Amino acid sequence: MLKLDARRGFDVRGVKNPVSFMMKNGINRSTASNLYRGQVEFVRLGHLEKLCSLLRCTPNDLLSFTPDVRNTLDEDHPLNALKRDRAAKNITEMAANLPLDKLDKLELMLEQLENE
Repeated sequence: MLKLDARRGFDVRGVKNPVSFMMKNGINRSTASNLYRGQVEFVRLGHLEKLCSLLRCTPNDLLSFTPDVRNTLDEDHPLNALKRDRAAKNITEMAANLPLDKLDKLELMLEQLENE
């Protein structure tokens, strides 16, 4: 089953109140709440584009795929790239617990990734 997982994007970005954040950026309260909880059967492309713009991501970053036991896919099927094996972690919170010497290493790694 393919599902919207906007919560993951907000968690990774460290957004403390995602519903308010979306409302401040033009999405009404009920839609924002449903998008955040993943309780949607369909997503308007305008909302998906807005989320991607706000979170600096692609639609694939906001989707998750859980295989249906009745419909098996080949191992190399592209949908398998959307399987999420672990919960998203807030990088800001993770970094807050690192010693300063490791933060220096993290900064270098992030700069390298940014320059790729």
